[in-house]
Amino acid sequence: MRSIKPVLLLLFISFCHLTQANDLDAAPLSWHLVKDDNDIKVYLRSLPYSEYQAFRGELQLNTDLEQLLAFINNASFCPAWRYKCIKMLNLSDSYIYKLSSLPWPLNNRYTVMQSRGQFNKNNNIYTVHLKNIDRRQLPVHIQAQLPEQGNTVQMRYSDGFWQFNIIDNTTIKIIYQMHGDPAGVIPAALANQGITNAAFITLSNLKKHFTTTQ
Repeated sequence: MRSIKPVLLLLFISFCHLTQANDLDAAPLSWHLVKDDNDIKVYLRSLPYSEYQAFRGELQLNTDLEQLLAFINNASFCPAWRYKCIKMLNLSDSYIYKLSSLPWPLNNRYTVMQSRGQFNKNNNIYTVHLKNIDRRQLPVHIQAQLPEQGNTVQMRYSDGFWQFNIIDNTTIKIIYQMHGDPAGVIPAALANQGITNAAFITLSNLKKHFTTTQ
């Protein structure tokens, strides 16, 4: 029996991860529309395994994929457009460090996300998958590139994706979807209040940039 328990545990963990992925990939119709403004739609969804809601933001932009990715991946731009972003660092092997501000007396939160791009030629969609990985589980050479933790707190998880549906050479439909757990003592009710802003303000700033630079 002792040899069976670890196997059952691994199967349970795998099932949980599969459930989370399926929940996050659910169609917008299974989500609740909470904001529709400035051609940006924001959906929220409660998940059975978490106190914290997931968000899904949608926007259509007149730009091309190369320019869009160049802007989004530029770490120095992060504080100017990403919600609550203080600092972002592009680490090696497609890891991203991002520090976000929280109101006093809460400690600022950070993520260390592994980014993985995937292009589907059949439907002309490019997806950037993002997964937050615990600092202690990162490769040693990635840990060495991280800023000192100090009084900041790493989010328990922050997983999701950017999806770019290339409609034509100058039009892209964007889906920005994330679900996170800030860890620590932040009540779910308080954290959930900022989730709509996390999607809407980020996409609003993204739209503003590409509208004013054209």
